[in-house]
Amino acid sequence: MSEKKFSPEFQGTLQLFSALMGLSLAFKEEFGDEAVKVTQAFVERMGIRMGNQFKEKAGVKGSGIRDVERVVHAWLGPALAPDKPKTSVEDKKMTLARESPTMCPPLLVAKQMNLPPEMVCNTLSLPMFRGIAKAVNPKAKLTSQISEQKCVDIIEIP
Repeated sequence: MSEKKFSPEFQGTLQLFSALMGLSLAFKEEFGDEAVKVTQAFVERMGIRMGNQFKEKAGVKGSGIRDVERVVHAWLGPALAPDKPKTSVEDKKMTLARESPTMCPPLLVAKQMNLPPEMVCNTLSLPMFRGIAKAVNPKAKLTSQISEQKCVDIIEIP
């Protein structure tokens, strides 16, 4: 992590995800797999609250896919700095792709905790992303492809 200078938002997200993942793993050890589902639900609700704040900050009033894109950029722009998220929009579908060597907090947490990236992303990152999108459009659907080399997230609205 010392090679790049990360934004305060990136560092804060890294710390938050490290704490949440550690707590989730401790609860999983004590209470089983159901604890991970509780974490996922909590993080999605947290994403909705954060999404509402980013929506207000970005002045977003609508619920279309371009509105989702604006809120995603308001959220991820500072959190991924110095890298910038790249999105493309087609009809009612937004695609966000991140390719290596782009770093993200979940990938660093996975490396620090010696966990598969999918575990961290499925437990924390994707539920948060889903919540952010649902803050703009409650019917938003998220699908993702996760790997260390490339992640692709697709948000679709009806």
